[in-house]
Amino acid sequence: MRHTRFEIHNFKGIRDAVIDLVAQPRGRIFTLVGLNESGKTTILEAINLLASKSETLDPLELPGYATADAHDLIPIAQRSNFNDVISIKATLALDSADNDELEDYLWHNHSFKLTEDVDSFTMEQRYKFVNSTLEAGSGRNWWNVPIIGKAKRARYERHLEVGGEIWHATIKHIASLLPAIMYFPNFLFEFPDRIYLEATPTDPPKHEYYRNVLQDVLDSIGERASLQTHVLDRAKSTAKAGKQALESVLLKMGANLTEHIFVHWNRIFRRNQGRKEILVDCDLDDDNRWFIRLRIRDGHDLYAVTERSLGFRWFFAFLLLTVYRGFRTRESRNVLFLLDEPASNLHPSAQNQLLQSFGKLPEQFALIYTTHSHHLINPEWLENTYVVANEGMRYDREEDYTSRDTLISLERYRSFAAKHPDQTTYFQPILDVLQYSPSRLDNIPDVTMVEGKNDYYTLKYLQRLVSGQTLNLLPGNGAGSLAEVIRLYLGWGRNFVVLLDSDNEGAAQKSRYLQMFGEIAKTRIFTLGDVNPLWAGKAMEKILSKDERISIQKRGYPGETTFGKVHFNRAVQELFLTNQVVDLSADTRLSFAEILEFCAQRLTEAASQVALPEAGRTG
Repeated sequence: MRHTRFEIHNFKGIRDAVIDLVAQPRGRIFTLVGLNESGKTTILEAINLLASKSETLDPLELPGYATADAHDLIPIAQRSNFNDVISIKATLALDSADNDELEDYLWHNHSFKLTEDVDSFTMEQRYKFVNSTLEAGSGRNWWNVPIIGKAKRARYERHLEVGGEIWHATIKHIASLLPAIMYFPNFLFEFPDRIYLEATPTDPPKHEYYRNVLQDVLDSIGERASLQTHVLDRAKSTAKAGKQALESVLLKMGANLTEHIFVHWNRIFRRNQGRKEILVDCDLDDDNRWFIRLRIRDGHDLYAVTERSLGFRWFFAFLLLTVYRGFRTRESRNVLFLLDEPASNLHPSAQNQLLQSFGKLPEQFALIYTTHSHHLINPEWLENTYVVANEGMRYDREEDYTSRDTLISLERYRSFAAKHPDQTTYFQPILDVLQYSPSRLDNIPDVTMVEGKNDYYTLKYLQRLVSGQTLNLLPGNGAGSLAEVIRLYLGWGRNFVVLLDSDNEGAAQKSRYLQMFGEIAKTRIFTLGDVNPLWAGKAMEKILSKDERISIQKRGYPGETTFGKVHFNRAVQELFLTNQVVDLSADTRLSFAEILEFCAQRLTEAASQVALPEAGRTG
């Protein structure tokens, strides 16, 4: 089961907003970009209201996490007399395993046979106000689940009666299967020095939460160990064998944490941080209560996690509460993480490594995160990037703004940029990634420029399937749009080649670029026809056979049997973003390997041509 859509209505400064998580191309990582005060956090807060009460982060007491009083959700400008509904609605999709489980539950518990699969359903948190006062009974979930089947020995199918006893029991069961929603306003909270292994009435709730985290660590080891049996029971045991087995488990937990935490940490700084390791020990306090303690050994010194740097504490908490969640074996639910301005207080290298770690989250995870840092923008995810704008604020007259003017809007980046090319402030982080001017100290990679996002995703996808090459690809906005970026690369003295389609437009733009940039461009700008004369007149997608193009298109649009360029390109993007594999003929694989090898060779040749004059001058 997974979330596919969120609709937000009248929530604080949001009049109406929609986040579609399955629009083509479908991905798992969604970025909300906008300036401070644009409303990014408000969107995450709205989605978090739909989080299951069975798995909440309330025990962690995260700053900014606590659910507000419903009256605080009223739009500020309407607080004096609000007579409307605040609504947050989620659409969820079920797969075959979900339907099998639902069918099994209905039959064995209520003798009701499910005869039609439930493809999707909606649940809505709704707050109705009269004269700015919440109506009695409001603030609960409304479900729209189409359950069709028939009772035992019944002759005809029917919809399960909404509001009936079986209906309520079934909805309660479905609620227990919902994907978890985990909202992290930040990761800068105090990790406990001790995690108690047994609950007492006086314990803060966070110890129960951290016990689950420790169990996730045990699950990651893969030996089906449990915190109760293999840690607590052995700690209480007086048998020598039990103590030895406990020591072995704690050593494995420490080694596993060290590997996951410090491998990532060393990668951030691109150097080995020394012989650091995480030690896990189990001990008794003065009240004879057993606890687990995590400490860091650095040489001959031992430190509590809270004694380490701000950056380390942030990253430690992030990995422990997100990555380890993927190892949980006690349930198979998907998880939607909501991260607000992650790592905003860390240096650019840490932000870049964090961005890479997002793409490595387990397949059952989805992620929505907010940012205004260009270091946390991945150009490959632009199709699933939204621009959040506060239409009530004019940033050229920010001093005139009051919170009563707030009007938050949400729109996909491509659409927003096309409609509002003058409002660059809202998507400036993206422009910083795509158009910034680097210093000489920046490591600007060699690139192969292609006409646009369609060729970009096609080559990125095929590069993954058929080639050992790892070309850096840079998409334009059409065959004639690359002049500015070519000029930038020439000005920076950085290496590049351009690959255009070999159709009429590609050939015409190649001639134009050669005329604009002269001799220096002759060994850098090519068409597919230059790669192989057999491809003269062809566009990139025509390198694939007709059957292959249809087969790829059907991955995104199963009902279509005729080729459509728009749908084909969206299907390619989805295949790339979701790491799916398609069967391709040997000829097609060789053709794309030839294209990629051609580009790699031309980059090598162009680099040597640039380097020779430099060597001559220094001689």
